[in-house]
Amino acid sequence: MAHSRRFRLVASDLDGTLLDPQGDLSARTLAAVQAVRAAGIPFVLATSRRLTGAAPVAVALGLDGPLILYDGAQVRQHPAGDILAQHTLPIPLARQAAAIIASHGLRPIVQYGDRDGERLVVGAPAAAQEHGRERAYLEAFAHQIVALPDGDLLADGAEPLRIVAFGPLRWLRPAATAIAALPLGWQLLPRGNYGAAELSVFATGASKGAALLALVERLSIPRHAVFAVGDGINDISLLDAAGFGVAMANGGPKVRAVAHAVAPSHAEDGAAWAIERYVLSTPDGASARSLAGRPET
Repeated sequence: MAHSRRFRLVASDLDGTLLDPQGDLSARTLAAVQAVRAAGIPFVLATSRRLTGAAPVAVALGLDGPLILYDGAQVRQHPAGDILAQHTLPIPLARQAAAIIASHGLRPIVQYGDRDGERLVVGAPAAAQEHGRERAYLEAFAHQIVALPDGDLLADGAEPLRIVAFGPLRWLRPAATAIAALPLGWQLLPRGNYGAAELSVFATGASKGAALLALVERLSIPRHAVFAVGDGINDISLLDAAGFGVAMANGGPKVRAVAHAVAPSHAEDGAAWAIERYVLSTPDGASARSLAGRPET
């Protein structure tokens, strides 16, 4: 009997979804991803992380293909590093956004990524902004930092992929409100991966969902054959772009509202559960893993 798989591409968020609360890959999740790949289905990470943070996970998963990075502002081939698509920030708008962030007592961190590598351009910190969470981020990527304490952060003429700032939510909220008046995309997380509130600014049109749609068009995969799973506000566009989107139980109500189904939390291997239930299962109840080595007739 002929077997027809429902999905031809799987896209997954990382933090809060594929990774557990400690930021690790469980054995069950690793097995689920490997089974997807063994079934001949491309598996794509769609993350707010830069390549620096996403590549080690891609290596651990054994992935060979596109990665959606910077909240969708860039799509890169892994491990070759080719940039398949990107939305960069126009310098005049990036300069305005950086100035707004600085005017609210925050330090703008300008993020760049190209074939030569990734770098962070940072200015001098505001006196009140010397807090541990921001320092932890900058110390983690000290080798990528280009410090311009008294200069124009956009002086080299290259368009950045994103500008971020860490700090108290009461400072970030008014900065986000001011940035919202500009023709830019932005995202405010009450608590990001570094334990502090986090503001991200990116080009209009950049999102995980837009990047996913561009990628599946490039791969000639119909939208209805795309499966996605995520938990955050920045995953709403991802789930909406997919033919079938699954929200994690640890996601907020806005995320769950756009999903076709809700999986258990990332503390309970929810992403693996969703993949097993909706991607690896077949109409007759067999698993895709068992069919992976069997020729279709």
